[in-house]
Amino acid sequence: MRKIKNMFEKHDLFKIILLVVLVTIVLTWIIPAGSLSGGTYVKSGLTRQGLADIMLSGVFSANFFIQQLMFILFVGMFYGILSHVSGYKALVSKVASKFKGKEKVFVLVSSFVIALLTSILSQTYVILIFIPFIINIASKMNLDKITAFLCTFGSMLVGILGATYGSEGFVYFINYLNYYKTVSITEQIGIRFGILALAYILFTFFMVRHMNKALSSKKNEETVDDLFVIEEEKSKKIKVWPMALFLIVIFVFTILGYVNWSDNFNITAFTKFHTWLTDLAVGDYTILSYIVGKNATAFGAWDLYTITIVMAIVLLLSVVIYGVKFDDLIDNAIEGLKKIIKPILILLLVYIVFVFVYWCPFTVTICNWITSFADGFNPFLATICAGISSFFHIDFGFAGYALGDLLVTTYGSSFNIGMLIYVTINGLVGFVAPTSAIMLLGLTYLDIPYKKWIKYIWKFALVMLALLLIIFVLLTYV
Repeated sequence: MRKIKNMFEKHDLFKIILLVVLVTIVLTWIIPAGSLSGGTYVKSGLTRQGLADIMLSGVFSANFFIQQLMFILFVGMFYGILSHVSGYKALVSKVASKFKGKEKVFVLVSSFVIALLTSILSQTYVILIFIPFIINIASKMNLDKITAFLCTFGSMLVGILGATYGSEGFVYFINYLNYYKTVSITEQIGIRFGILALAYILFTFFMVRHMNKALSSKKNEETVDDLFVIEEEKSKKIKVWPMALFLIVIFVFTILGYVNWSDNFNITAFTKFHTWLTDLAVGDYTILSYIVGKNATAFGAWDLYTITIVMAIVLLLSVVIYGVKFDDLIDNAIEGLKKIIKPILILLLVYIVFVFVYWCPFTVTICNWITSFADGFNPFLATICAGISSFFHIDFGFAGYALGDLLVTTYGSSFNIGMLIYVTINGLVGFVAPTSAIMLLGLTYLDIPYKKWIKYIWKFALVMLALLLIIFVLLTYV
């Protein structure tokens, strides 16, 4: 037992994920793949994954999630450069000094904004733009690692648990369900907002309790080991307002670009404006459409690549205004990319689990078997199925693709409750599962051992599960 414990003391996340990958491969040898057609389970047989499949899975892992991986690399490069810009360093120091003695206010405000944005925006990973900035400030205020995680990556997980209009996984989940039944993202939106509020209140309770303990403890918790550490800016004459303005501009464009105004709120002004703008012509030439590019989309329909244009412009202006040398720009960009490699490798390993389940959808077989224990809908069995799905699928949208037929045909009139269960349990599993991409990204970023995180979060997860089960039971039987 001691040998096993010692084995996971160093590089624990890599080892745990490799173990999960191994378990997933073994399951492809034991559990047959399956699919559903019109509510009828179709057994595909065992699709055992071998050595050649293991090697190929890494390529498919990068291919499936290239957009997210490229975006994270860009964020790493962005902060690799920004962390050496005098205006940014001065801004971080100034904000940290403003909140000196008001650490709880900073943490609570950051946590609330991150959770709300994650719940509403159509892309989850776009929130990562602001995470290093918050962690830079937390580091300057000497906050501990767990607190920094809670007000950033942890709050993202709260937003995923209480998904309202947001997350690309939820959007794709809905889209796949629409192959079998007309489903709107506004179904039970009031209940989901209620669950978001409940989750945030409970999460805040545990977060504040941890902060009280950390701030009053004589034996200090580990302070943030900042990936993009900010050195103290010696000059007192640096103007911070241009950098503050740049970050505000990125924030505003994030809201404009990633709230689905048209579908969710029936606001078509941005779509009409985009059409008008790109149709403007000088003679026979639509000059503006040439400049923005043929792949440009209206506000509300942006993908992860689009916001990088705004970030690149901000970098360019920062370099010019604050006098960054070109050689330093290149060196800092490379340094930033190097720092983000470890989180990238962790995500690639996690997505390998998805690849194997995509190739061999044994989760369909498991969930079909579990639902057979009850006639009709059972909230407890649905919760178990949702938990298994969330653990192995990684991408929540795939749950709609693989299990959408099962949800529609098996859950019948309780379909909306079943959908709610899958959405919320997906978020809850993200707090604890060693396949949770956001959780692992945060733990790797802040160098927090998985065991230490579980030791902290298990009480929140257990209480939240109990509350969710109560809600599911009341919706089903009352």
